[in-house]
Amino acid sequence: MAYDPLDPLFFSAAVPPLLDRVASAERVGASRLRAAADTFHLTDDARIDDRTATALHGAMRGVVGAVEAEVRDHGVRLLTTRGEAALAQQLRGCGGTFDRVNRAGLFRDGALFGELLARVRLAHIAAALPVTLPEGLERPTMIARMAQASDRLVAAAAVAMLAAQARRGPRWDGDVTVVDLVRPLHQRVAWWVAAALREAVAAGDATTLLDAALSESVRRALDPQAELVPLEVAAMRLAQAVDAQRDELPGLLIEAIGDGRLVFFVALLAKASGLAFDRVRDLLIDRDGTRLWVVLRAVDLDRTVIARIGFALTEAEPARNVEALAEAIDSIMAVTPAAARLALAPMALDPDYHAAMLALGGQT
Repeated sequence: MAYDPLDPLFFSAAVPPLLDRVASAERVGASRLRAAADTFHLTDDARIDDRTATALHGAMRGVVGAVEAEVRDHGVRLLTTRGEAALAQQLRGCGGTFDRVNRAGLFRDGALFGELLARVRLAHIAAALPVTLPEGLERPTMIARMAQASDRLVAAAAVAMLAAQARRGPRWDGDVTVVDLVRPLHQRVAWWVAAALREAVAAGDATTLLDAALSESVRRALDPQAELVPLEVAAMRLAQAVDAQRDELPGLLIEAIGDGRLVFFVALLAKASGLAFDRVRDLLIDRDGTRLWVVLRAVDLDRTVIARIGFALTEAEPARNVEALAEAIDSIMAVTPAAARLALAPMALDPDYHAAMLALGGQT
């Protein structure tokens, strides 16, 4: 029998779903409007350029894909061995989870988004740095040389950093085969992926079995014994092992930046300044550069070293404006190391405490 939209029975049955759709569309419309307004009102210096955005999207997709493959594959094995072949087949065949978790807001987490953005930005800058080999082309790169050091602690740390770099590859913009996020971030991605896989599988009465398999798979992926050391952590361990003294630091920083080893450059500067790795990395990828110059003065670098670092960064990113750096060098050098360290003191505080201070300072 044909539907009659004027029939009261049809109308009464259709109203609730229709109203639900209206409410859902209203929420989606409001969300899109807020996003459009946020994007429109962004200042130019706050916008992510197309190249970075593309690489960032690739990195996000790569991280989710790598975690998903591990969780899904182990979940399929568990369900198969537990006699749930049909459920295992559903889990194997369900679609990818990236679009679902991305829409739901996985990467709206400040820590996760900030980490991926910083890695992409640092990789792009490092790839564009002018390479300088002060002692000839036959000289091994600095990390390879450290791996052969007589100091066993330095050698072991350098080998670990080379291994971490090899796992990540020369670029970090989407070709993610191994996830080397720190545990809290890795954990966030893994549980979101598991939830999305659960949603994609019509498990019915077997939902409890699916939950058990996915939960065990996530815990296996996060097993501390199997956790890989992220490149950033390996770089900090090497910087700790090297323990550069005041007269050694300038040469190491210049060599690190000339060798394209920006991650190690950040680690050396973090160790010398007492700031956290991610704090120094954030200062380095900031095109303004003001805070970076203050850190360089805080560790008592001279004009020549600061200029060489600055000019290398401006060659890698012309938007940094080499003329502005040349004009600012006198002002930079006018800041004493003691004054610079005093200015940096709030940055060395607990990150949450510092974030709260910034938030309160921005309120009128």
